[in-house]
Amino acid sequence: MGETPTSNGDITTDPGKLFVGGLSWQTTPDSLKQYFQKFGELKECFIMCDPVTRRSRGFGFITFVNTEDSEKAVAVEPHILDGKKIDPKKAFPKVPNSKYVTKTKKVFVGGIQHGTSEDDLREYFGKFGTVTEVVIMIDKITTRCRGFGFITFDSEESVDKCCDER
Repeated sequence: MGETPTSNGDITTDPGKLFVGGLSWQTTPDSLKQYFQKFGELKECFIMCDPVTRRSRGFGFITFVNTEDSEKAVAVEPHILDGKKIDPKKAFPKVPNSKYVTKTKKVFVGGIQHGTSEDDLREYFGKFGTVTEVVIMIDKITTRCRGFGFITFDSEESVDKCCDER
């Protein structure tokens, strides 16, 4: 399941496979499966875990039997599971120089210093387009910034502008 080599050596991804990001630490494979089964039959469902701590890494994959069901699931917004907004997207194989290109409205931001506010990030990234969401990841135990976050724009073009600046 998942990635399959073709006769010419290329890797393809099952067209019914979705990446699901933004999962709560409390989300289990069973609760993820139960949530997405309302869109159609699943043949695979798993959550990625840290190999050392065995804790969820906050994302997983699901594969629908029928591609149409995966498209239905992606079309619905918002998805809320275990109190968190989750983000299902079509899965693409992890291949260097992949010919698969996907567009997104969300960017990862690393190197966020302690004391940086969501307003600071909104102001800076606003020069690329309309910012719809700013999330700074906070450690639940220490309540300190984990040093990274996400910016969501209203358009994919804004992400392209942001990523083009060096």
